[in-house]
Amino acid sequence: MALRPTIQDVLAGLKAEGHVDAEVDARARTALEIRQKTLGASPWFVKALAGAGAWMAAAFMLSFFACVGLWKEEAALTGLGLALTVASVFLRRNTRGPFMEQLALALCLSGVGAFLTGLGTLDQGTLTLAFTGMVVCIALLATFPDLILYFLATVGLCVSVAVLALEAVGGAAVDVWMLVCAAALCGVLLFEPQLRRGQLGARVGPIAFALACAVPGWLLFRSYENSQEGFHYLFHFESRFVPSAYLSIVLALLAGVTGWRVLRELGQEHEKRVWIPAVCALVLLTVMTLNTPGVLVAALMLTLGFHRRSRVMLGLAVAFLLTFGAYYYYDLHITLLAKALALVGSGLVLLGVRQFFLRRESAVLAEAR
Repeated sequence: MALRPTIQDVLAGLKAEGHVDAEVDARARTALEIRQKTLGASPWFVKALAGAGAWMAAAFMLSFFACVGLWKEEAALTGLGLALTVASVFLRRNTRGPFMEQLALALCLSGVGAFLTGLGTLDQGTLTLAFTGMVVCIALLATFPDLILYFLATVGLCVSVAVLALEAVGGAAVDVWMLVCAAALCGVLLFEPQLRRGQLGARVGPIAFALACAVPGWLLFRSYENSQEGFHYLFHFESRFVPSAYLSIVLALLAGVTGWRVLRELGQEHEKRVWIPAVCALVLLTVMTLNTPGVLVAALMLTLGFHRRSRVMLGLAVAFLLTFGAYYYYDLHITLLAKALALVGSGLVLLGVRQFFLRRESAVLAEAR
């Protein structure tokens, strides 16, 4: 079954419901042909070469600045970075075409990097750099119309706020910020149709994917940091993390609320045959993965990906689910034989769940007929 319905399926459904007339197919075909000619005038490899040329042009320009010794002047480097960032915003907003779009993006990233590097060499504190990075990311989200930049700016915003929380409070504050980002991810995807019609518009998708990378990424770092002996001196954490069991419980509650919203949107919130097995599965998964909260986040992303029919979100969810599953397996303090039995048992449980849903789907189809 396809994740997204085809245009023909959508038109057939609209005609069956009486929203459009029978001549809509010809009009839709004509509109698609015009759009294809407008947006796809150049082959993809021409656009790729133009983009590569833009990045090379930006790299040559920055290498020229390095050759004349500008990188050794901290104030000049900071001013150059700010000037490149502002110029790239105007360039992107007033030009069109693959070359100019990629050139503006390359100049923007180079300018932000030079600006923050210049501030760092001026002996500015970590809090100042993090706060400046947060302001720059918010400004670029509001002014730079590019999907890639939306994604990168959102990731930068998450990292900047996390650094501020780490420096001001400690590792526990970063965990709280991660929970806020997880709730934001659920809210963005649950209310995606309304948000796309609002001021966020095209930013909704990149913001969601950025949060889907930032939240599991932090949990993956926590898992790696906790598994390494003598690793703390590299990052100088002033306080310990929130216990993983607490994170798992909060994430389970968030998953429960999200699942209820999904069922409500599908009109199945009163179907006991649906929500009772879902609640039991959530409780069982939470109890089994108290020390690996990343598994719950991956399962949450998987649910949202299926709900919004997003292949990218599903791909991220599966990748993180496999990664955190490996951490969960190696974190078990049992013998290899017990681990093997646990894998066999979990496989049998999953097969049983699959058989249950297959029988339920057959029964629902029979009732519908």
